[in-house]
Amino acid sequence: MSVIQGFTRRETLELTGTTSNRLQYLERSGLVIPTRIGKSRKPTVIYTWEQVLEIRAIKHLRKEISLQTVRKIINFLDESGFDDSLRDKKLIVIDDQVFWVQQDWQYFPKKMPSAIKVAGNNGKDVGQYILLVIPNLSEIVNEIWQAAATSPIVDFASFKERAKVNCTHVA
Repeated sequence: MSVIQGFTRRETLELTGTTSNRLQYLERSGLVIPTRIGKSRKPTVIYTWEQVLEIRAIKHLRKEISLQTVRKIINFLDESGFDDSLRDKKLIVIDDQVFWVQQDWQYFPKKMPSAIKVAGNNGKDVGQYILLVIPNLSEIVNEIWQAAATSPIVDFASFKERAKVNCTHVA
C-alpha cells in the first residue's frame, strides 16, 4: 500500500484545529485549494503539508484579525511580487495593523532586519518599512506535530512519513 502524499480532509481538520466550514470557505475564497482525487460525487480531498501549515497560520492570524484582513495581506504580497503564503512569514499584529518582518541577517549589524506594513483598517502607510522583532513561527509546526501525536484520527507513524518538517518537541 502506498502512502498518500498529503493529508485527507479529516486529518487536516484534526491537524489544523479548524472547522469543516472554515476549510470550505478557504477553498471558496481561493486561499487554500486542496487536490481532489477521483471523479465521483465524493472525491478524496487531499491537502499538502504546506497547505496544512497555511491553514494553521491563518487560524493563528484569525485570533487577532479578520479573514478580510488576511485576504488583504495575501493580495498585497501577491501584487507586490512576494510569495503570498503566510506559513513562513513572521507577522506582527498591533491593533488594526499587520507587519511582516523580513529577516535577512546577512548584512547584520550594518543593516537590521526590516518589517513592512502589509495591512491596516484604513490602508494608510501599507508598504512602508518599519523595524520590529518577533518570535519564531516554528511554533506552528510544533502545534501540528502535537495535534498528530494526540489525535485518535491521525495515524502518527504515517504522519511522520508525510510531514516535511520535523518537530523540535512532541509531548
